[in-house]
Amino acid sequence: MFNRVGITGTPATGKKTLAKSISNVTGFKVININRVCLLEGAIVGRDMYGVVADTSKLKKIISKLTLSENFILVGHLLPHVVSSNQLDLVIVLRCDPYILEERLRKRGYPEKKVLMNVGSEILGTCYFEALKKFGLKKIHVIDTSKKSVKEVLNDALEAINGVKRSDGLDIDWLQLVAERGDLGRFFPDSYY
Repeated sequence: MFNRVGITGTPATGKKTLAKSISNVTGFKVININRVCLLEGAIVGRDMYGVVADTSKLKKIISKLTLSENFILVGHLLPHVVSSNQLDLVIVLRCDPYILEERLRKRGYPEKKVLMNVGSEILGTCYFEALKKFGLKKIHVIDTSKKSVKEVLNDALEAINGVKRSDGLDIDWLQLVAERGDLGRFFPDSYY
């Protein structure tokens, strides 16, 4: 069983829900990177999308919080605030961009933030950042697009217990969006 788990992914892919669900089953402590950032004042400023985190300060704070075993470190900034040796397993949540767009709009995100986050998911930004930092052997990818909370939890628990691993290389949202002719919709200020 892996007992130092990271969860990352684009906003609205289900990171906090999954962390809470895993914690309820395993008793692992949940450390929410965004919450730590705000509570500890690890902020360098604001931009049009919200708070800009001070990742150097966050690294120091997170390293103290992850000295014990049995924790879940959750947030899209995960690859920027921990080293590879601090985690045994990194779960990357992915979501179909059309479904993600609906989720973000339901949360009331401004249009620019919706497009930024959906664009990030289409390009696989969180996935590739995690892959670069932690390597393919530590990654487990779950597509949350059409799965229930229970299905995502069961998938994650299988990975935590060493039963299952998915590298996520089969997910290609860019191809999907290009085939539907929606590149201009999601990347309105770009030439493609």
